[in-house]
Amino acid sequence: MRVRRPTIVECITTIAVIAVLAGLIFIPDSATATRRDMERHARDWKPTVVPLLNDRSLIDTEISLTGQWHTPRRLSHTEFTFDPRTDGRYNVRFRASGCGGGCELLRTATLIDGVIVFDGAVVEYSRKTYDTLVAIRVDTDEYLLPAENVVDFERELASGTSDWKWYVHSRNQQVSEK
Repeated sequence: MRVRRPTIVECITTIAVIAVLAGLIFIPDSATATRRDMERHARDWKPTVVPLLNDRSLIDTEISLTGQWHTPRRLSHTEFTFDPRTDGRYNVRFRASGCGGGCELLRTATLIDGVIVFDGAVVEYSRKTYDTLVAIRVDTDEYLLPAENVVDFERELASGTSDWKWYVHSRNQQVSEK
């Protein structure tokens, strides 16, 4: 009995099928790719100089960070959980997620005079990246404002609308709905 040799077309087809199957096995799913991209973005981020609030009376120097802070939006969610340490700093669990996946980062934070500084950057699902928050009080409510958002926050606060809530983290999950 004689065995027929495969044609060139059959060889190319076989190689293509093997390559597609290998790709399905070794290519990460979109959630894994999103997580890796967000982690890399936070790791590679370089701090920039950002202004502090012009109205320093908004800074809450007596804030208690302990607990969860949220920024839910229609397509993404950001959450900080602050746990106090014995050395006066905080362990921080940061979670950011959206429709394509998300990430969780563990950080240590220091709170001095209403300014919270992390030992590494965090990145939101929208790729907004920062390592500093400002504790603020507007009326009677407490918020955490990423330093990167100070200029936009002040502009919206001065406009008299509630659009400034888009830029802050709150203990109330519904504050940032837009």
